[in-house]
Amino acid sequence: MTKKPYRLAAATIALFVAAPLFTACKNADQALDCGKRAISLTGDVQDLTDSALNVGQITDKSRRTHTVDALKKIVDDIKKIRKDGDGKVNAAADKLSKAVDNAQNAVSKGTEPDFGPISEAAGELTKACAGS
Repeated sequence: MTKKPYRLAAATIALFVAAPLFTACKNADQALDCGKRAISLTGDVQDLTDSALNVGQITDKSRRTHTVDALKKIVDDIKKIRKDGDGKVNAAADKLSKAVDNAQNAVSKGTEPDFGPISEAAGELTKACAGS
């Protein structure tokens, strides 16, 4: 009978020792997912800038369509990254969302959007994912 309390105590201690390891694995998985999505985001930002440089004037319907599509991809990337992020990631995602909103507003008005803030915010988001 005296062995049961020791087994229970040993099992309890093992659980407390193992719990941080499970949490660390979960955090590592989240960071990996965030990193993969950040890489996808980087590609979509590159597509946006390529579209801006290569398709013509913003008044051209085809360029507006390419730009709107590229901005939508970035919005989708932001939504996916928010699922895996922490406070730093979400703050960077907020900054990127604002930059994308500003670009979308400019495109809808037929004016040239400033893609610099999008590139800058995407870089910050990538760094935040790498640090999470």
